Amino acid sequence: MPTFVALLRGVNVGKAKRVPMAELRTLLTGLRYTDVATVLNSGNAVFRTDRRSSRRLAADVSAAILDRFQFEVPVVVKSAKELSAIVAESPIAPAADEHSRLLVVFV
Repeated sequence: MPTFVALLRGVNVGKAKRVPMAELRTLLTGLRYTDVATVLNSGNAVFRTDRRSSRRLAADVSAAILDRFQFEVPVVVKSAKELSAIVAESPIAPAADEHSRLLVVFV
């Protein structure tokens, strides 16, 4: 079963768009994703699912957030394979001990 990363844009920055990570985990589990984990209070989550379309997964997560929290959130979903390719193809290759400092932006 493939692993995916969901990146929620603009949540938990101020008071307006608060998405508690425990509730995000519950929401993603409700979408039948497994091994759901969130990263601090970032709005980022890792999960596994048999479904393969990153675009469809992003739409599903965004719709579930709108339904649950009553506000829209742009969501980017990438598979672990896609993220590995993005890092591997980066023209700025960080040293092994500097990977935590690599910044990737999705627009």
